[in-house]
Amino acid sequence: MIKDTMDIQSAIQNLETQISKASSRFHEWAMTNEDWFEPSWFIEVCFLQLLTIAESLDLQEFRKMAFEEYSALKISKKGFTAAASDPDGEPYSVVLGRIRCYSRVLENLFQVDKKTTVTKDLLQIIRDIHYVITDTNVFQGTPTNEKDVHLRIEAILKCVFPDLKHKPTLTKQIKNFEPDTGIPSLKTLVEYKFLSRKADISPIADQLLADTRGYTSKDWSQFLYVIYETNRFRTERDWNIFLRESGVPTNTTVVVLGGEPPANGQFIRRRKRTKK
Repeated sequence: MIKDTMDIQSAIQNLETQISKASSRFHEWAMTNEDWFEPSWFIEVCFLQLLTIAESLDLQEFRKMAFEEYSALKISKKGFTAAASDPDGEPYSVVLGRIRCYSRVLENLFQVDKKTTVTKDLLQIIRDIHYVITDTNVFQGTPTNEKDVHLRIEAILKCVFPDLKHKPTLTKQIKNFEPDTGIPSLKTLVEYKFLSRKADISPIADQLLADTRGYTSKDWSQFLYVIYETNRFRTERDWNIFLRESGVPTNTTVVVLGGEPPANGQFIRRRKRTKK
């Protein structure tokens, strides 16, 4: 039984952590379509944790509602892998969305202190960021190059991950490498790409493959590439399949942010400021 407030908060935070792990697993499966990443087991574990918490707290009606959804999923055709697509056509887990709904109720009911831990998946944080970095109420205009994307995203991530490093250096025998962002607490390197022309797809693909070979290090175990595209060129699934087909291991992931073309004249203004 969960006996006190701290135990309740720990249990809910642990559930959030498991939801994030299941979400990453689902995303990997959706991007690669490989049976190895099939996420049913991970998602069902989240549901079982939710039911256990509700039972321990003696929330009978709450548990009944959750159990009815769980039971229906067990016998449904798609089961725990039921999915839908967001407005950009990217898949997301319907089931994890429902589990998050129940989890939020528990968080609000027991006032879980979010400051004590960071459980939200880095991938989801970056997906949510693109609304901010294109907001002209915050910035003078939409991003016009890779540096804009890099600095805007990094400034936001710094608020969540205080240990973030700007352009950490990876020392090698012959050549040093300098990724855009490093988050030591997650052992994750982040690289940003700006895609505004179809002709740049192939060069960026070559850059990704070159980077994956140079960034190998005992201090970093996860690699994330953020591609900001001003028009719809390639989906996340396309990029991640490309990496797998090229022999890049699953600890390397691409996230595609659907941005906006710069407003008329932005490139001109940027060049004029550079000449001064």
